[in-house]
Amino acid sequence: MFQTFTGREYLAIDIASNFGLDKVRWDERLKWFNDNEANLENLLHKAKEPALYHAGVQAWRDVQDGKPIGYMISLDATSSGLQFLAALTGDHLAARLCNVVDTGEREDAYEVIYQEMIRRTGGTAKIDREGNKQAIMTALYSSTAVPKEVYGEGALLDIFYKTMNDLAPGAWELNEAMLGLWNPTALSHDWVLPDNFHVKIKVMARAKEVIHVLDRPIDIYTKVNAPMAEGRSLGANTIHSIDGMVVREMTRRCDYDRDQVIDVLNILARDAEAGPSDPMKDAMLARLWDHYKQSGYLSARILDYITAQNVDMIDRTPVIDLIESMPKRPFKVVSIHDCFRCLPHYGNDLRRQYNLQLALIAKSNLLSFMISQIVGKKVTIGKLTPSLHKQITDTNYALS
Repeated sequence: MFQTFTGREYLAIDIASNFGLDKVRWDERLKWFNDNEANLENLLHKAKEPALYHAGVQAWRDVQDGKPIGYMISLDATSSGLQFLAALTGDHLAARLCNVVDTGEREDAYEVIYQEMIRRTGGTAKIDREGNKQAIMTALYSSTAVPKEVYGEGALLDIFYKTMNDLAPGAWELNEAMLGLWNPTALSHDWVLPDNFHVKIKVMARAKEVIHVLDRPIDIYTKVNAPMAEGRSLGANTIHSIDGMVVREMTRRCDYDRDQVIDVLNILARDAEAGPSDPMKDAMLARLWDHYKQSGYLSARILDYITAQNVDMIDRTPVIDLIESMPKRPFKVVSIHDCFRCLPHYGNDLRRQYNLQLALIAKSNLLSFMISQIVGKKVTIGKLTPSLHKQITDTNYALS
């Protein structure tokens, strides 16, 4: 069941999170706050995020005094890269690691994998917790250098890779498969996302030039746009592009123009009207609708291009469903990567919208859509758990 909280409770949770309790359950954070509410100022020196903690405490005191506040709470995705990998592949095991599906706890994927490494080595190997986190983060983006640096090239590295494959099989398989998509003749790898954001990643190869200083040769290395025989960046760049799209969609869906949405609903409720059309809007509407048909993900950007003249170019039902999934009242969202901030009273709506994004991605063909563009031919990629999207909407800690 999706847990909801009042604005005051979200502010209390935010203060506890910035103190350093961001990895425990909601009820534990609220209990800590209630136990320490009278002594919050004296705990500043112990806070994990002292500036945010101090700001939150000041906001709480203003609330107590009946003063309005403009303080925004922060809710962070719990390993967004792994979340998107899990949603794209329908990987239920990986989804449990990073709160894409609810386990009843606030899961920490890095801690779970770390503890499993400890278990598999019988507690005999020296495994650095922070090093293990770096190995996981980079390995999910196809890095081999950092895992080797952390674990060497022996049995411990093999255990690490086996653990990753066992705990996140779909995410790990996709990570390895992305290596095989590299085009050794390409000058760039390009794809378009469902909101028509164009991604163009130039291939930058290392070039050497020899210069002479005082008759001595010196090698100078620069980056040039040239083909490379192999590369490891595709996995990271595809996930980062989805990350960016989710930030854009969260903003569009939460901080929407109420009058525009009412106008669109009125247009959708009537027959198309005759009259001069807007070629630019018609073209973009057709493009966004085509992206939706191919990817299974409908971007809220489409609301900017629906007119009374072009409405028959699309099926109205998915657009109505999109509008109905948006918050009843619009609100401001500020994001830094996978950290989202809003006023405390909108915490429930913010979390619901993020869950919705994960569910929409899990239900979509977004992975096939992007990879088809990268390889230049249509491919269809299945999901380990096709029904995963049904388990996502009520998860509690995807944003925490």
